[in-house]
Amino acid sequence: MNLTSNFDFCVELGISSVKEIFHLAFKSEHRYPHNVGPVTRNFSGREFTINVRVLDDEDKPANLSFQDEKHILFSFPFELQAQTADAPDPALSEILLEAQANIPALLTAWDEDGDEVLGLSFFGITSADVDISDLSGVPSIGVEQFRNVVHSAYEAMPVHTFSSGGNTVTLYDGNRDSTLAPPNAATPYDIEVALETIAAEQYLKVTAPIHVLIPVVPIINIEYSSFGRLIFYRKIEQTDTSVTIDMTAEPTNADLATTVELDNPHFASSQIALSLASQARGMISAFSVITEPAFTEAAARQLLQDEVATYIHTRRYPVYSPRSGDEGEPLSSPVGFLLVDDGVLAILLNRRSGTAADDAVPDNFLDGRELALAVGAAKVQEEIQAVITEKFPGVSSDDGELIETPEGDAVLYELNVSLADPGEHEESEGHLWISGKTKVKIDCWWDPTVEFEGPVFMRAHREDSEDGCELVIDSPVVGDFDFDQSCCDVFLEIIIPIAGWIALIVIEITIDRVGGEVAEDIANEQGAIIEPIPPVVNGIAEITSCLTGITVFRAGFVFPGELSIRRLSRSAEDLRGMGRMPRPDP
Repeated sequence: MNLTSNFDFCVELGISSVKEIFHLAFKSEHRYPHNVGPVTRNFSGREFTINVRVLDDEDKPANLSFQDEKHILFSFPFELQAQTADAPDPALSEILLEAQANIPALLTAWDEDGDEVLGLSFFGITSADVDISDLSGVPSIGVEQFRNVVHSAYEAMPVHTFSSGGNTVTLYDGNRDSTLAPPNAATPYDIEVALETIAAEQYLKVTAPIHVLIPVVPIINIEYSSFGRLIFYRKIEQTDTSVTIDMTAEPTNADLATTVELDNPHFASSQIALSLASQARGMISAFSVITEPAFTEAAARQLLQDEVATYIHTRRYPVYSPRSGDEGEPLSSPVGFLLVDDGVLAILLNRRSGTAADDAVPDNFLDGRELALAVGAAKVQEEIQAVITEKFPGVSSDDGELIETPEGDAVLYELNVSLADPGEHEESEGHLWISGKTKVKIDCWWDPTVEFEGPVFMRAHREDSEDGCELVIDSPVVGDFDFDQSCCDVFLEIIIPIAGWIALIVIEITIDRVGGEVAEDIANEQGAIIEPIPPVVNGIAEITSCLTGITVFRAGFVFPGELSIRRLSRSAEDLRGMGRMPRPDP
């Protein structure tokens, strides 16, 4: 098992805790403004006012997932409102785009207000890094929209009556100009439009009601009047952000030439209609050039990508702040890894060997919990040797370490404590394996040398008080020890009980001083080290972490723990129970 890689310590958090910390951190408006804008953008010569809103509520929650060893993929619901003044179709003057923006954040460390923090950074995010899904609100430009555009263009025309050479043509659009005479009685009553594709080009076909008055028809010198319709085609030009219809440009295709149809039969009506067509082209030019905001889906997606990247690319938020509670055990810059399949954030502290290139992903030791702390075997052994040196300075020397007890004395020459996995030494539980050599002092006899070895099982429990929680190391449990002594066989029956008895006292002292004190020292130290879990997130949440036990592995100690995340006003647990997770301010 790899608990801490090439580091001394590793804290692991489950993805659920990471999500809760994120939701609470995202609540902070000063770090993550939920409303951005207004800002001005120009598309196809038309000015737009853009407002962006990012959400995280019950109906539209933000979310995150572990993408790879160094990236968390965030999913934010975004709303983008684009407004432009005087759009030909008023319905398109305001567009509301809604989408889910998926953005990777780098798990990295930085200095914040003098503290080293491990967090998630969006620095350097570009539009290409932003994936847009569930896009909605892109307006569809169809017959109805073009009809509205033409109606608006008609109302914007300065006049609707056109005279040329004494002839008068009145252009109607329903009753939109009630001052016209004669009143509209043409068919169709309103201007009608249709979309037609001709030779792979899209055209708008317009049928407009008209009335014509010719005071003197040539040759026969009589007055002629009639209702009718004007039929013309105009090409539709579309970009990613707009559609344009140039009403001043007659198509070059003769089949699409402007025509006039008259309702009042007359033997010269065809000639009259033909002569009016030229005049009608000038009338149509009064519609001018119509440009309508019309985002294609690709353009809308790009707009969102651009605005989201602009919003996010300077933002980051801390997850873990390594403030050591032990001045004698300073913590170095944290290094984070993500165990994607297990949903675990691993935070390595205090690189013991190698460089950043040697850093490797540790194993998952959470065991279904939301918090656990591991101390690597090298660090544990370092602490063990320090305690042995302090408690038994004569060990490993020629003179050994004299141990005096009311029951008898012994000289301890060798003492070794190693870490063992479950299954080693035929023990189902991970343990400390203690071995040593001692010489037992027996009056009136030469001193026999006794070798011993056996397991010690660590026990701990959590205690809560008004001041918080702490991990209390209980008395270790001694397993079955083996003894072997080197005196003559003839005296075995006498010596074994005495030597075993005194050696057992030595072992108990060893267990207490080495097993118990080493574990307690390390546990207390780790209780301080785990304080780096930030006690307050952005002034809106308190985080409480407590160690609850100890497990021994060959790779080191694992301290399982519990994590409580509470808003300053209400706990996340309470909110979950009410079905109301933290949300941004409206």
